[in-house]
Amino acid sequence: MREKEYEEYNALTKRLLEEGYSAEHHPDYVRVDIPMWQEKTLDNYDGGFTYEKWWIVEQTFKTPCSLQCKGIQCHSNMSYMGIEWTFENDMATIHCPYEKKECKLKHEYLQEHGILRYDCEVHMTEEEYCYEGSVEHILKLHDDEIRRQEISFGLQKKGRVCREHMRFNRDTLEWEMNYDPYDCGRNRCAGMCPVLGHELDKKRGNVFYDIKISYLRNDLSGTLFEGQVDTQIIKGKKLFDHPVSMDICKICARLCQDRIKDKVRNHYFTELFFSEYHGRYFSFEIQNVRAERRESRDLMQDLEDIRNGIQIVHASDMEKRESENKRERRRQSRESAVRRLEKKLLESGYESLKEYSTDRRHADKWLGPERIAELEKMRQLKEKERKERPVQLSLFDI
Repeated sequence: MREKEYEEYNALTKRLLEEGYSAEHHPDYVRVDIPMWQEKTLDNYDGGFTYEKWWIVEQTFKTPCSLQCKGIQCHSNMSYMGIEWTFENDMATIHCPYEKKECKLKHEYLQEHGILRYDCEVHMTEEEYCYEGSVEHILKLHDDEIRRQEISFGLQKKGRVCREHMRFNRDTLEWEMNYDPYDCGRNRCAGMCPVLGHELDKKRGNVFYDIKISYLRNDLSGTLFEGQVDTQIIKGKKLFDHPVSMDICKICARLCQDRIKDKVRNHYFTELFFSEYHGRYFSFEIQNVRAERRESRDLMQDLEDIRNGIQIVHASDMEKRESENKRERRRQSRESAVRRLEKKLLESGYESLKEYSTDRRHADKWLGPERIAELEKMRQLKEKERKERPVQLSLFDI
């Protein structure tokens, strides 16, 4: 449901009203955009008439620098600084093919906004459309130049470039290479790597690291041990959620340590916040970043750390324990559901369950026909015993 209503008509509606048109009588290239069940009125969300899409996309427009373009290339329906930048107000916009941030020809409001710095307004013209010198032509020349620079950039780097790590800087009008091996690992890259210049190792592994955390024991407040700081080392944390080529792992272990720090910092955001602003001491340190096919453990080092009062925890053990706990919770939940379902069958019987109900599907899946038949016999026997049970009379019943 539309909640906003314009206080005045758009420029198209004002012009058509001056020419004698109305909501019931108007040219074929405009319409009154309201729901079918409502009365036709110009007091609507769009400020009156709107252009038919099939017509407006074929019209010719001109930029402040006299470049022509078609309506299909323009943007409409933007509201900014109290102006409706629409076709109906002859204020549609288009992305500047020259991408000039500072242009004195376009509207002053579009010169001040960062996001709209490459946009300019266009106005409808009766001139015949000419491809030469149009926005479409300029964009084609611009794209050709970008492709030429891309080839030249690849030749300068002797082919050691990857399209996934390249970007065209539209401010400097130059290609840039920002190699990040983490993206290669995250995207499961395999085969030939143009940056490294050889096939990636088919052996897969991961980047492992240890986290040493020190924290204030808040549970000891008010005791003799108040203010005690404990230290814990979590060993064998993984950078990737899946196995990655060992070549990528080795590069990530060398180049992506800042990313690992950011990942750990985000994980312990709450603890670090309270440490900084509320005096609850907490700190972490990244140790032993390494690329391995599988996690290795140094038992002697673990024993040495334990002797020094440091708690040692292995991430793989934590994951295994959590997986076992989750499996146990699921098993207990299933057993509880089965007991509830069997109790229901003993009380009401299998036929009492609706044909496509959840309980009936679970009974067929979990219990099977043999168990269902056994429960039905038990129910019938119980019902028979109840009926044959002698009734004790009371003196008050006489």
